[in-house]
Amino acid sequence: EGSMARPVPRKIPTQERSRQMVERILDAAGRVLVTSGYDGASTHRIAREAGVSPGSVYQYFPNKDVIVHMAVERMVGQVSERLAAAVAEAFAADPADGVRSMVTAVLTTTEEHRELTRVLVEQLPRLGGSNAIPAFERRGMDQAQGYLLAMRPHVDPRSATADAWMAIQAVQQLVTRYVLDEPPIDRDVFIDGLTRLVLGFLAVPSPVAFDSNRAR
Repeated sequence: EGSMARPVPRKIPTQERSRQMVERILDAAGRVLVTSGYDGASTHRIAREAGVSPGSVYQYFPNKDVIVHMAVERMVGQVSERLAAAVAEAFAADPADGVRSMVTAVLTTTEEHRELTRVLVEQLPRLGGSNAIPAFERRGMDQAQGYLLAMRPHVDPRSATADAWMAIQAVQQLVTRYVLDEPPIDRDVFIDGLTRLVLGFLAVPSPVAFDSNRAR
């Protein structure tokens, strides 16, 4: 069950009843992943959670890894919609309050999906990577870059792009490690620190000039 597999189903459902069956299986897989993680999931456990026979699962999915990949991609899409709305709302507020709200929203969502995050970090690269995550990051980049250009209209757009990318990566990577590693850092202290870090990218342009030759 743990062997490497291409993230493709055994067959694509065409009838409504078949599509509902696949959705039911993916819903169940998502619940099992959230409560038990990758190692605690199995095809039989997913089938039991979905209320179907293992044979019904194997009719559409060749193994556990394909189910996990599709379930995770589906869940990432759902979570990214929630986060995008929270980020948009945060960007409409005062910078300090808005950034703190954004950091808190990302942290809370990641905490609620701890095992999903663990699967994303530890298993998904082995299963062929994700299409949903890059799409979410591009959306976040567009939001952050637009916000930075509105805050600093005279800054070189390439500098805003670089700052937006670094801010997003900082939030994503630090929140992920904080949730998975559980360091001895108070939650409010972590939020305050990450907020200060991100606000650094929203400040007036650095006295270090943007070197157009170096950016090429």
